[in-house]
Amino acid sequence: MATSKEIQSLERRLNADSKLQSEFLKDPVTVLKREGITMTADAAKAVKAQFTELQLQKIPKIPELAKPKIGITIKITVKF
Repeated sequence: MATSKEIQSLERRLNADSKLQSEFLKDPVTVLKREGITMTADAAKAVKAQFTELQLQKIPKIPELAKPKIGITIKITVKF
C-alpha cells in the first residue's frame, strides 16, 4: 500500500501534469495501479463506479481558456 507521502506526491503530479490528469480522469484505476497504489477488486470497482457517476465524459468540450480547473484529491478510507 502507498504511504501518505506517495499519495500526496501523486496528487501534486496529477494537479500539475495535464496529460497525467487526463489519463487519470479517463481510467483512474489503471493510473493508480501504475503509480503503485494497490487496491482490492472491490475498491477498483468502487473507484470506477464513482467516476462513472461523475459522468465526466458528458462535460461538453469547451475552449481551453474557459475550462474549469479540475483539482484531484485522493482519499483512502479504511473501515472496520
